[in-house]
Parts: sequence; C-alpha cells; structure tokens
Amino acid sequence: MVPDAPQFEGITPYLHYDDAAAMVDWLTRVFGFTERGRWLDTQGALRNAELFAGSTEIWLEGDAEYWNQKGRRPEEWIGVWVDDVDAMFARVAAAGITVEPPENKFYGIRVFQVTDPEGYTWGFMERCAYVARFEA
Repeated sequence: MVPDAPQFEGITPYLHYDDAAAMVDWLTRVFGFTERGRWLDTQGALRNAELFAGSTEIWLEGDAEYWNQKGRRPEEWIGVWVDDVDAMFARVAAAGITVEPPENKFYGIRVFQVTDPEGYTWGFMERCAYVARFEA
C-alpha cells in the first residue's frame, strides 16, 4: 500500500544563468519579481539568488564556469515544496524507487531528490533551520 501524499505547497523552478546578478536585476525590473536573497562566493560574485513571483519562489544559479567545465548545459531540476518531506520520501520508497533519504542543507532546506525515467530531477523539500557556513 502506498502512503498518502503530503500536502503540496508549490513548485520552485531552478534556473541557470551565466550572469545571475544581471538576471536578478532584469527579472525584478521587467517582471516585477521581488528579491528574497543573494549568496556570494568568496570573491564576491553572485552564485545563487532567490526571487518571489507572488508566493512562488524562483531560484537562480550563477556559476557559468561550472557548466562550461562539464561541457554541457545544466540539467533540469524541479523543486516541489511539501509539508512533510519524510512522508513524501516514504511514499517514493514504497513505490519501489531507490533514493537517498532526505537531508538538511545548510541553507535551510530539508530535501531529497528523485530522477524520473526521462531524466528530470525532482527535489522534494521543506524548510528547516539555517546553519552558518563559511567557505574557506
């Protein structure tokens, strides 16, 4: 028997841009999205940002060199907010899918990921406590 699905609370697109800082400026100016936060690397370059489009979050990745080194475009990633990520994990596992269990990330998300048969990666997530992290 498959457990009931948790209450879904939205989907978060994760978009990859060569110049995330310019895209934050453009998306906020042109579409009227609002900025939630920016994360800079040790050299001060914008590497990640979060925007709001109403109550929907949009995440931006800004490390073009990462994908250039891999020799390809970024893979697609779809973030799905749930009220109970552990219940969602139990549902996926009960369906016979082998997947790593949820983990708390330093940036305040508890998440696990599943790649579907066509290659899309789905990240099921809920908020958890932020943890201070310093890059060396």
